[in-house]
Amino acid sequence: MQSVALLPRDGVHRSQAARGHATPGLDELAGAKSKERRRGVKVGPYQAGWAETELFDPAVDMGLRERLTVMARAAQRAGSAVLLTLDELHSADRDEARRLASDIQHITKKGRLPLAFVGAGLLEMKYTLMEGKKNTFFKRCHSCDMPPLTYPDALQGIRFPIEETGGTIAGTALRSAASAVDGSPYKMQLIGHAAWKTANAPVGEVDDFAVELAIESAEDTMLRNISEPAFYDLSNDEQEYLVSLVSLGERGTTRAIAGMTGIGERETRRTARRLELAGYIVRDQRGPPALTNLVPRSVIADEGGLDIGEHSPATAEGLAGSADPPHLADRGPRPASWPNCRRWMPRAEAYCVLPRDHSGRCRSR
Repeated sequence: MQSVALLPRDGVHRSQAARGHATPGLDELAGAKSKERRRGVKVGPYQAGWAETELFDPAVDMGLRERLTVMARAAQRAGSAVLLTLDELHSADRDEARRLASDIQHITKKGRLPLAFVGAGLLEMKYTLMEGKKNTFFKRCHSCDMPPLTYPDALQGIRFPIEETGGTIAGTALRSAASAVDGSPYKMQLIGHAAWKTANAPVGEVDDFAVELAIESAEDTMLRNISEPAFYDLSNDEQEYLVSLVSLGERGTTRAIAGMTGIGERETRRTARRLELAGYIVRDQRGPPALTNLVPRSVIADEGGLDIGEHSPATAEGLAGSADPPHLADRGPRPASWPNCRRWMPRAEAYCVLPRDHSGRCRSR
């Protein structure tokens, strides 16, 4: 699954701060403080006074722009800079993202303070967040597509942390672990952590047995934490596309998939494009789409009620006149996972919230 990293094109000067360097000037952010103020009133010859205590909590009383400004000024005085990182940028609320962009530009352009920004998210944000008319800041950022981890990357990513903390790993175990990473940094972390714990490292060597158990544990975790939630994060049409693709033995053309889902070919192509951008499938000019490791074939088959062990791929023939795909037609009413239309509306950048078989145009709210 690929991701995108964003860096501001208008780079700011960033001096490398020494490790262990103190951070003076951040007293304002240290925590809640109380301050006593004297108040008084005088009426003719009479005078009265009292004390009031004011509580200032930066977490409540200071906005993000103010806090970043304080940090950037302190860093500037120390000959350094502030690096603001934001993960899962694709799921950011558009209004909040716009405010963040405004804060960053205010601090760096108007305030001329050393603040840098790096955001990371899935490829789909190129066509959602970065296409927003009011989010021009993200369009001006330098965009880098982050490819999956290579086999040499996985070798280093597993071996170095083990050796740096005083552990050892057998050569065959290292190669097995790296081969099972499948390009996923998260899976690499899962395998490395589980292998370390299983081997009782650094006392014990990370051997083949420890890695074998770690791979099984990592795959179970990937299914539970990544693949199954990713499938249910899709719209009804997108789920049916994947189920139909598996039904056709991953050899389905656009016409065949459209025939199984009952959706037109044009919308089927658009569904495929969304799935490709989100990392569920890969496509090329010469062949049908293929699944990625994000949601494996077994998960789609289970969720779609398919028996992939005995199931023979369906064909487009014989589907005419069938309102539902074969895997749904013989199962009675649609399950609760298909309650709404959820057709994608590019102009509104949202899914339809009306019932599935509604009349008239789609609506986002």
